[in-house]
Amino acid sequence: MDFFLSLFPILVVLIGMLVFYRSGSFVSVIGWILAVIVAAYYFKTPWNVIMGATLTGIVKAFGISLAVVFTMFLIFLMRETGALKKIIEYVKGIARNKEEQTLFIGMGFGSLSTSLGMVTPAMFPPIFLLLGFSPIAAIGVSILCYDPLTSFALFTIPLTLPSKVAMAFGIKPPGIENLNEFIWDYTFKVTVLLPVISIIFAFLMLKVVGGKQAIKKNWKAALISGLVLSGSALVIAGFRILPVEIIGIISGLITMITVYFIYRKHNNRATDTNLPFNKEMFKACLPFILLIIISLIVNIPSLKMNLENILGQTEVIRIIADKKEDLNILGNVWFWIMVVSFISIFILKPTGKQLGNVFKLWITRIWGPFLAYSLFFAVAFIMAWSAMEVVNGKLVPSQYFAQYNMDRIIGITLANIFGPAYPFIAPFLGLFGAFVGGSETASNVLFAKIQWEATLSTVGANAFMWIYAAHAVGGGIASAITPSKITNAAATIGVGGKEEAQFIKAVLVPVLLMCVITGAMLMVIVYL
Repeated sequence: MDFFLSLFPILVVLIGMLVFYRSGSFVSVIGWILAVIVAAYYFKTPWNVIMGATLTGIVKAFGISLAVVFTMFLIFLMRETGALKKIIEYVKGIARNKEEQTLFIGMGFGSLSTSLGMVTPAMFPPIFLLLGFSPIAAIGVSILCYDPLTSFALFTIPLTLPSKVAMAFGIKPPGIENLNEFIWDYTFKVTVLLPVISIIFAFLMLKVVGGKQAIKKNWKAALISGLVLSGSALVIAGFRILPVEIIGIISGLITMITVYFIYRKHNNRATDTNLPFNKEMFKACLPFILLIIISLIVNIPSLKMNLENILGQTEVIRIIADKKEDLNILGNVWFWIMVVSFISIFILKPTGKQLGNVFKLWITRIWGPFLAYSLFFAVAFIMAWSAMEVVNGKLVPSQYFAQYNMDRIIGITLANIFGPAYPFIAPFLGLFGAFVGGSETASNVLFAKIQWEATLSTVGANAFMWIYAAHAVGGGIASAITPSKITNAAATIGVGGKEEAQFIKAVLVPVLLMCVITGAMLMVIVYL
C-alpha cells in the first residue's frame, strides 16, 4: 500500500493523459492535489512542509519554466515578422526532405540547442510545422531531439549540479577524491551508455515523422547520426579533450555536418543551388545567433561566477525554515533569453499590429507550460520532503521519515524486490524521477541519496557511479514522455490533450524498451 500510494499521483497523471486525453497542465494540477493529500493524510507530512515543498518546486522550476515563457515569445515574434519563414526556406535548401530535416535539425541542431540552454519543445514545433510536418510530428521531433544528449543540456547542468549535491550528501564512491573527478567519471560513464540509446532516438524520430517506410529508407543515416552524436561525446569525455560544459555543443555540431554530407552525397548535391545567406537572411537569424553567442559568453566559468554574485543576497529568498533559494537571475539562461527577446523587437522591427498579435498569442499560451513545469517540480519536492518536519528552524527528517518518505519507499521497495538485479531497474528510477520532476536535473538531484542507499544494500559502493549514470540516462529518456515538455510543445502550435496523448502512446513502449536496454547494459557492466 505504501508503494502504491507513493506512485498514485503519477499513475493518475499517466491515466489522465493516455486514457482521458487531458492536457499536461490539467493533470499537473490533479497530480499536485493528490500528492498534497497523500503526503498530509498518509505519509505524515505537516502542512507547512507541504506548502514549502510546493513553493520550492515552483522556484526551482524557474530555470526551465521562465526559459520556456521567453522562448515562446521569441518564436512568436519571429513567426509574426516573417523571420521564421525565411529561416525555414533556407533550411529547406540545406535539408530537402522531412527525414533529412528530422536528422539535421532533430539529432544535430536539437542536441546543440539543448546544450546551449535553448528549450526545443518551445522553440522547434512552429519550425517543423512550417516545414510541412503534421502537428504530432512537429511535437514529436521537438521533444525527442531534447533527448539523445539530454544529460548535456544547459551546459551540462544535469551532470555538474547533481555531482555537487551528491558530494554534499556525503556520497563518496571508491576512487573518487574530489568534485572534478566525480564530474568527469560521471560524465564518462553516461556517455558509455549513450550510443545505443542515441541510435534508437534517431530511429524513433523517423518513425514519428514517416513511419516504418521512413526508417527503411533512412536507416543508414539514422544509424550514423546516432553513432556520431554519442560517439563524439564518448571520445571527448573519455580523453577529457574539452571541458564537460561544451561536449553537447561540439557533438551536435559534428552531427549536423555529418548529416548534411550524408545526404549531399546521396542526392548528388554538387550542382544544387541554395538560397544565398544575404543581409535579410542574417537579420532573420540574428536572434538565434545572439542567443548562441550570449549563451557561450555568459557560461564562461569565471564570468558566470561573477554574474551569479552581482546581486548577492538580494536574490536569495527564504522558503521554509533553513531552506533558501538563490534566484541566480543574471546567471540563468532564462534571463538572457528574455534579453535577446527584447533586443529582437528592435532587430526585427514588428509593426504595432504585429507586436500586439505576438503579445496576445503569448499571454494566451504561456500558462499551460508554466503551470505544468511548476507543479510537476512541486510534486517532486513534496515526495522528497514527505515525512519531514521543521525543528528549531531547520527542515529535518521526522521520526516517521524512514518508514514514510515517499522517495525512500519507492527506492527501497525496488531494491528489496530486485536485490542483486537492482542495476536492471535503476534506469527506471531515473525515468520516474524525471517524469515527476519535469527534468533530468531534478531527478538526478532528488534521487542521488536513494540510489546510493539502494546500491550499498544490493551490489556495493563500487557500482554506484555506473548506477547513477544509468539513472541519468533513464532521466534523459524520460524527456520523451514528460508531460510538462509535451504540454509546452503543444501550446506553441495551439493543439491540446488529444495530440499530447497520441504522442505519448506512440513513444511509451520505445521509451520503456530503452530503459530495459540501459538496465541490461548496466547489469553486464556491473557484473563483469
